[in-house]
Amino acid sequence: MFKKIVVGTDGSGTAARAVSHAAELAKRTGAELLVVSVYRAPSDAAPPLANPNETPGIEVAHGLLEDVSKRYGQEITLRTVPREGKPADALLDVAEEEGADVIIVGSRGMSGAKRFVLGSVPNTVSHHAPCHVLIVHTTDE
Repeated sequence: MFKKIVVGTDGSGTAARAVSHAAELAKRTGAELLVVSVYRAPSDAAPPLANPNETPGIEVAHGLLEDVSKRYGQEITLRTVPREGKPADALLDVAEEEGADVIIVGSRGMSGAKRFVLGSVPNTVSHHAPCHVLIVHTTDE
C-alpha cells in the first residue's frame, strides 16, 4: 500500500494532528514516515550572521523534528527533513525526491474565500502533488 509518507510540522496544533495521523498510518502500513520542517532563508535586509552556516529558524526546525522523533521514532521508521523555503514547496519537493506515496496535510486554511486569495499549504499541495494527498480534518469548526 504505502511505503513512504510525507508530512510537515511547524509546531502548531493542527500540524501535530496531521503528524499524529501520519504516524498512525505509517504504523499500520509499515511505511517510512518523512517529517518535514521548513525554515526561512535570511533576507538581504537582515544583518550578517556570525556563522554563515547557521540560518535563523533552522534551530527551531531541528527542535520540532527532534520532538517528533522522540514521540514517534520508537514505534515507526521515521526520518526528519529540515528544509529551507516555503512549506508547500518543501513538502512537494521532498515527496518527489523521495518517491513518496502520499503527502498528509492538515485541513487548516482550506475553508472560505481566503484560500483563493492567500493560497494555503493544503490547497497548493492538493493541486501539485506528485502522489496521493490525504487531508486530515484538523480544525474544530
